[in-house]
Amino acid sequence: MDTKGGGMSLIDDVNDHERWLRLQCSVVEKGLRKKRQRMADDAFRFFRATCFRFARTVATLAPDVKDAPMVPAVGDPHIENWGTWRDAEGRLVWGVNDFDEAADLPYTYDLLRLATSARLAPGPPGTNKEKTQAILEGYRRGLAAPGPLFVDDEIPWMRALALVHGPVAKQGAFRAELDAIETARPPQELQDALRDLLPPGTTALRFGARQRGGGSLGRPRYVAMGVWRGGRVAREAKAQVPSVWDWALGKTGREGLLVSLATGRFRAPDPFLTCRAGFLCRRLASDSTRIDLAADETRAYVPSLLAAMGADLAAIHVSEDVSAETILKDLRGRPENWLFDAARKAADAVEGDFQAWRAFHAAGEKP
Repeated sequence: MDTKGGGMSLIDDVNDHERWLRLQCSVVEKGLRKKRQRMADDAFRFFRATCFRFARTVATLAPDVKDAPMVPAVGDPHIENWGTWRDAEGRLVWGVNDFDEAADLPYTYDLLRLATSARLAPGPPGTNKEKTQAILEGYRRGLAAPGPLFVDDEIPWMRALALVHGPVAKQGAFRAELDAIETARPPQELQDALRDLLPPGTTALRFGARQRGGGSLGRPRYVAMGVWRGGRVAREAKAQVPSVWDWALGKTGREGLLVSLATGRFRAPDPFLTCRAGFLCRRLASDSTRIDLAADETRAYVPSLLAAMGADLAAIHVSEDVSAETILKDLRGRPENWLFDAARKAADAVEGDFQAWRAFHAAGEKP
């Protein structure tokens, strides 16, 4: 499989992106090594870790998809980029919980990246056609009535999954997760910011550092942990860098787009999400978690979950500058199988890149 796209080879893109990343933050080299290893594990992990490659090649891989209304886009929606949080009213909300790659893009790019991830992921059942249809049906529903997705009696199947993956089930795992974080000392300005974000009176304060995620491996990530009113509390800070779409397209994105999307008018945002000292900060808790689409308990709900993801993307895309009708008009004019066909081409390209990377990695070569 040809591993060239957008005029550069896969290895060139990895090299170029890592050089760029080192100019944006103090890279954690062991995190980058872990990322390179994960890229060789399977095609889905490779896809998660290489949004930069998708951003650079998508216009060549799917030229028909790029001609669509521009929207404030997530930039990297994949099936593991949705989770739960509590809003300012204490309601349990489910939606996109990572806007690191937010950018102004054709709305079709978000749908394509989500559909491609559903193809590549090893767990979710159903045919690729069914998965694509579910995403598009949900997206149309979201355009018709954009809004947040609450885990309550209005969505009984989501409530059932939250009981399995949510606060009660995750409490022990959450404590173990915090205990496993290695002690580290963040920059003083960030220490002060994290202290301010914890509840007043927090005791047994400890700072740590960790590496996790897919595409964000290599970026500094710190955690402040303590005890408040007899229970564990924690805040995480991840170094902010520009979207990979800025790198891929050679331009500078809109200032503050990440927070703007996370707190948009059709969302019930996480009140703890904020930017401090060059880091994106958020609350860590047992009720801030994702629903695993590969778990046995979720298999029957996968079509509904994919549709809900599509609806959530629509609620993010609709803005003061781009109406639902503008997007819907373009959507109606597209061929019936446009997303299915584009996702197939994108997934084939990812598989080719993955095989090339695995061979490169197995040979012990270094980018």
